[in-house]
Amino acid sequence: MVDELLAFEQPRPRFPPALADSLRRRMEEALAPVADALDRPLRVGKHDISSVHTCEAYFRAEKDSFAWAPRNSYGAIAHRALRLSISMRDDPAPLDLVDMAIDAYVDDDQGDGGLGRYLRTASPLDLGELRAQANDVVFQFLECFPPLQRDWRPRTDTPILVKLCGERVSLRGRPDLAFGQARGEEAGVLIVDLKTGWSYPHHFDDLRFYALLQTLKTGVPPYRVASYYLDSATFHHEEVTAGILEIAAGRAVDGIRKIARLLQQEGPAAITPGPTCRWCRLRDECDGPGQLPERDD
Repeated sequence: MVDELLAFEQPRPRFPPALADSLRRRMEEALAPVADALDRPLRVGKHDISSVHTCEAYFRAEKDSFAWAPRNSYGAIAHRALRLSISMRDDPAPLDLVDMAIDAYVDDDQGDGGLGRYLRTASPLDLGELRAQANDVVFQFLECFPPLQRDWRPRTDTPILVKLCGERVSLRGRPDLAFGQARGEEAGVLIVDLKTGWSYPHHFDDLRFYALLQTLKTGVPPYRVASYYLDSATFHHEEVTAGILEIAAGRAVDGIRKIARLLQQEGPAAITPGPTCRWCRLRDECDGPGQLPERDD
C-alpha cells in the first residue's frame, strides 16, 4: 500500500496556476442565474450532489426527512475515532477510541447537525449497535492500513469549504483521509475515501468532487484520489488530470442546478430506478422499485 497507493517516491505532476482560476470562473458564470434566484445561500456537499444525480425523488425525500439513526451515525463516529487515533500519543483500543468519539459528540451540541443530542437520547440498543458498527470500521482500518507516519502529513475528516458567486453558493466536503501537501505548482496531496461494502461507479464521482474542492481551495489539484475498501483491504485510485477536474466541475454545476430547482419549487421530482431504491424511504409508494431487475448476488 505504501508503494502502490501512497507512492511517495514517484514523480508528481505540475499544474498551471491558471487552472483553478479558470475552473472557478466558469463555474461561477454557469451558476450566476441560479445564485441570483436563490432566496437564501445554498450549501451543497458530496452526498447532495450524489443523491440528486442518482434520483431527484430520493434526494428530496432524504432532504425533507433526515433523522439520525445507527445506520447513518456510525460513520461520523468512526471518522472522529480515527482522527483521535492519529493525534493521541498512546495506543487506545478501537472501542475506546469509539467511546471517546461518542463522548466528544455528546459534549458538542452544535456539531454535525445535532448528532450529540441524538446520542444523548439514543436507546441502549441503538447505542450498542452504532458502537459495534463504528468499532468494526476503526478496527479494520487499524488492522490493514499501514501505521500513519508524521512525515506523511496525515489528516482525517478535514473540512474543505469553497465559496462561489459571492458566497451565495458553497461547496463543502470532508475527505476521510488526506496525505502530503503541494509544493508550488507541484501536486503533493493524496485524498482517500474509506468505504465499506461494495464498490459502485459513483465512488469515482465522489473522489473527483473532493479533487475539485481541493483545487479550488488551494489552487493546486491533488496528484491522486482513491477509495479504500475496509471489508476487503483493497483500493482503487485515479490520477488527477485537468480533464477529470473539468468533468467534476460540470457534474457539480448540473447537480447544483437540480438541487436549487428542487428546493425552491413544489413540482414533481424525476424518478430514476437504481440500487438506491432498495433503501429509499419512498420505496412502498414509488413506481421506481418495480422497474428494477432482481439482483444476482
